[in-house]
Amino acid sequence: MRLCCCIIALLLMACARGKSTGPMVFDDGAVPVVSIEDPPPDTADLRAVRWHLLFAIESHALGQIQQAQESLDAAIGILADLDEHDALVDTTQAMRLGLEIEQAYLSLLPHLEHLPPDSHLPLLLEGLSKEKIETLPADAEPLVLIHRLSRRCDMPIDANDRVVASLHFFQTRGRKTFAIWLQRAGRYRTLITDILQREGMPSDLFYLAVIESGLNPRAYSRSRAVGLWQFMAHTGHMMGLKRTHWIDERRDPIKATEAAARYLKDLFAEFGDWRLALAAYNAGPGRVRRTIARSGTNDYWQLDLPRETKNYVPLFMAAAIIAKDPQLFGFKLQAEEPPFAYEAVELPKDWQYVDLKAAAQLLGIERQMLHDLNPELRQDITPPGSRPPYVLRVPPGKGQILLNQYASLPVSPGAAVHQYQVQRGDTISGIAQTFGVSTRVIAAANSLRNPNFIRPRQILYIPISAAPRAKQGRASKSGEMYTVQSGDTLWELARRFAVSVADLQAWNGLETARIKPGQQLTVTNEQTQMYTVVSGDTLHSIARKFGLAPSAIARQNNIGLSETLLAGTTLQIPR
Repeated sequence: MRLCCCIIALLLMACARGKSTGPMVFDDGAVPVVSIEDPPPDTADLRAVRWHLLFAIESHALGQIQQAQESLDAAIGILADLDEHDALVDTTQAMRLGLEIEQAYLSLLPHLEHLPPDSHLPLLLEGLSKEKIETLPADAEPLVLIHRLSRRCDMPIDANDRVVASLHFFQTRGRKTFAIWLQRAGRYRTLITDILQREGMPSDLFYLAVIESGLNPRAYSRSRAVGLWQFMAHTGHMMGLKRTHWIDERRDPIKATEAAARYLKDLFAEFGDWRLALAAYNAGPGRVRRTIARSGTNDYWQLDLPRETKNYVPLFMAAAIIAKDPQLFGFKLQAEEPPFAYEAVELPKDWQYVDLKAAAQLLGIERQMLHDLNPELRQDITPPGSRPPYVLRVPPGKGQILLNQYASLPVSPGAAVHQYQVQRGDTISGIAQTFGVSTRVIAAANSLRNPNFIRPRQILYIPISAAPRAKQGRASKSGEMYTVQSGDTLWELARRFAVSVADLQAWNGLETARIKPGQQLTVTNEQTQMYTVVSGDTLHSIARKFGLAPSAIARQNNIGLSETLLAGTTLQIPR
């Protein structure tokens, strides 16, 4: 086994060394080839995922099991973070990397005495498949315990050899994992069971969320299922969960639980048996239907389902049984996490969005607390221009503080969102200047961990400031007019005429960034005139030509005094 891993690692390393790693800024969504001889990439992207995967493969080949496990955890963590913030450039490549990480983890599994605390479901099910299934007499202690504790369950629990094997798994290799789940249960138990009961569903379906995600709303699988209930994108959409650049409701504990309750209700209505309904939740209803038709029986325990699904239902039953009396199964009594508590604040209609960093500072809390209460938010701001107004969760007792004081903060209240495709040579500061917003707004709207790292063709979402319709400084009829042509955009015109998007909106009374062919726009302020730079011009020579100080022109155009001017550039010259 080790020899095989060494060969694989060497082949991958050879491929990696065959090409240059290139600079950190690259031009397409493909994952650059990396070598584990390079230092870890300092950016969280698919290149970093590949590096950690290769490092894990080599560490495994060298017998460094813990190091391999840590690298795989780092790789899947980066993938999850990229997906959470809508930052995946190449989703096909991301899924391929996710599958490779899972396969690497499965090959590592035989060498792990205990599974990691946040183990993903496929690892648990694969670990369970290694359990020895023994035929036990009817009066065997584990079977007696199952019979006794199942009376406290409102879901069918079967006392058989496969459920006993699942109990043993949680008491041995899965012990640390289950102990973490028991701690987290306090945070979501009441929230989830209240929703299940309201939908007329068994409360013990709570333990389905336990095994699906370990009660981690940010749980992410290699197939890109996310959230407490591990909804795939298409299933979430089918159940009414929205997914945009700004939010992913599959991660919201309340909305996802409501959707899961409806979905499970539909599955139970179709199959009439909770074992089959749970199998369909895992494998898909189509596969369960076909298996029943092929087998001629609807007895779950007799169906020839995929190994993962065969282990799924007994794992659920074991989790429900242990949770009824953890100490009986050797788990120490430990404090649970406090319940998921919050105050819901409907944002005022004239607040186009809330910057989470600014709000957290105002409320005297860490920004992460707002993300934990609102895990559906994918960026560092609430969805701009949300209608109906967005409802933000804040810690109890903080709602009125937010409503009373946030509007007085110097935070730009965006009026519209523009999608901008990064061009070669762009910088965040240059883009911010063009749109008349701060670099902080762009970074927050796109969750940029490193604002200096953007790539050509990357899409940035830019909340454009709602510039007031100022009476002073607005262009008069003497200002230069421009007729919009087909294909023009407001940001392109702003760049062409050396003004900001906010200026164009204010001068022309535009509520949004939408313009249409034939529309007449004022593109200069009455206090300025336009000048097109010609070859040989400098800021000082232009200033002499108009009898102005160079600093006045530099200030008007937000450029440095020593900046090189390119021929064809349009400058605003103060009158």
